[in-house]
Amino acid sequence: MKKTILYTSLSVSLLLASASCNNSSKGGNAADYENKSAEAASHVIEYTNLLIDISNKQNDYIDRVLENLDKIEKGLHKPDDHFAFIGIISPSYHGPLRYSKVKAEEPVDELSSEDKKFFKEKVGVYNTAFKKIQDQYGQLSDYLKAQDYKDDKSVKGLALVDSVRLSTQQLLTIKAELIGKVNKIADASEAIVLKDSPLKDYILAMKADLQAVRSFIDIVESDSSFAKVKDKAQTAYNALEKAQSEHSQIKIDNAKEAHKDNAYKLFYDRMHDFLLESRKILRDAGDAGSLTQYQLDNLNRNYDYLIERYNSFNS
Repeated sequence: MKKTILYTSLSVSLLLASASCNNSSKGGNAADYENKSAEAASHVIEYTNLLIDISNKQNDYIDRVLENLDKIEKGLHKPDDHFAFIGIISPSYHGPLRYSKVKAEEPVDELSSEDKKFFKEKVGVYNTAFKKIQDQYGQLSDYLKAQDYKDDKSVKGLALVDSVRLSTQQLLTIKAELIGKVNKIADASEAIVLKDSPLKDYILAMKADLQAVRSFIDIVESDSSFAKVKDKAQTAYNALEKAQSEHSQIKIDNAKEAHKDNAYKLFYDRMHDFLLESRKILRDAGDAGSLTQYQLDNLNRNYDYLIERYNSFNS
């Protein structure tokens, strides 16, 4: 079984940018892919899936950087405060799990010539932009460790904060263009791959549940006051619980024949664990009035685990 595309939600700013560019980006015509063979379509999806995976992993890094920048900026304005830079957690980036020899920098031959050219160019630009953020944040980190703000009254530090923010916005603009292109190409290719697949029901169930999990997390992240989103979050949670119960009981014969039954079970075991953790978090947030950053990070981390289980099924 070849891989199928996994659509995942990115940061709010990226989603807005993606929505604005989807209608204007050139190329990526679905008609270019509708007549591809299932094998060719699966190669296209394998490539676009990799781009989504990289995007998700790097999004965690960017989120941490942006959160740190707010704290650092406040600290640089009051560097004599002993607690000025407390709570800053170093961002880290670990590349996606590799399931094949496909590389982001080397678009697959099954793409149209126009789209191969697009990805070849844009992935290179994107990688350079991400590396720029890492380098700039590294300079800022060294600046803080050396306490150089004592020498220049935080001038260079504040300039670096602005530079990282600007570079981040530039990265998100490029990423939005990439994801917009991916979505156009992947829809037609996925339809071909799943058309006669005996694993279609399992894949669509997991994909729908992943989208619902992402939506649930987006709801609880959307407002610092949990009371404002409590009812909406509970409704989303109830729907997830119902879906997990139903989808985990889908007749497993076709998956077993393809030796995918264990991978399918592991996905829904992981989703069950996610629901248990979510129920606890919702209860605690109701008492406290808000979710902690640790709780939000935990939800996103468990969501990443679900993605890994999904990709394992499709490997």
